[in-house]
Amino acid sequence: MITSSITSRKIRSVFTVKDKKYLTPHLIRVVFKIDENQMELLTHVRSGSNNKICIPVHREDQKSEPVFITRTYTNRKIDLENRELTIDFVAHGENSPASAWALNANPGDSLEIGMKESTRPLIPDADLYLLVGDATALPVISAIAEQLPSFVNAKIFLEVHGKEDEVILCSAADISVEWLYNSHPEQGSQLADVVKSFVFPKGILKEYVYAATEYTTAKEIRTYFKTELNWDAHGMHVVSYWKAGQSEDETSRERQNQRD
Repeated sequence: MITSSITSRKIRSVFTVKDKKYLTPHLIRVVFKIDENQMELLTHVRSGSNNKICIPVHREDQKSEPVFITRTYTNRKIDLENRELTIDFVAHGENSPASAWALNANPGDSLEIGMKESTRPLIPDADLYLLVGDATALPVISAIAEQLPSFVNAKIFLEVHGKEDEVILCSAADISVEWLYNSHPEQGSQLADVVKSFVFPKGILKEYVYAATEYTTAKEIRTYFKTELNWDAHGMHVVSYWKAGQSEDETSRERQNQRD
């Protein structure tokens, strides 16, 4: 099934797994085939943008039809030349539906993925970027780094399970990457403290902060820049990718209740 809407600019399609490999002990890369019809649909979808994956979850009796749950991930790379869509998954056991799917995925398996057309840059123009994220943000921060021009600088803080989970970030920009290790991210993060200790160099005309972390850490980082530094809201984007002790469904419901 492939559908697209001109008004909402949303795309939804079923993709077939082409390849799967472990980039690190806790990061799985799944590469999907892009067929002829999907080539046209993905022309205006940017690498690093969000997608919605629909994961089939079977009930315990295994006799009923699977229930589909939705999770938000990142289009790590859309390669129209080689007809490949790449999504990286953090491997943290069978209890998480997305992690379980990636752990058990094989070539030939299929997954329904929803995306939105957009040619807008992932982040606005700046001279210096502060990019902050835990393991769940590694795909999007890697994509951002790849898209930075050569005349800018970026300081990057990334928190992963251990040294074996470090990856090489490619960028034309002048980037400095600092790795933090945290084998139990659900028990807290060092990222907020590290961000607070970072001193922006003097003489920079325009700075931009991008942070994607666990809910509590994101809230602390946002409060620090907004309240303590009186940072311009247009100069930062701080988002929570997950909340300790909650599934994405529970977090979404909590956000909706807050808005209501």
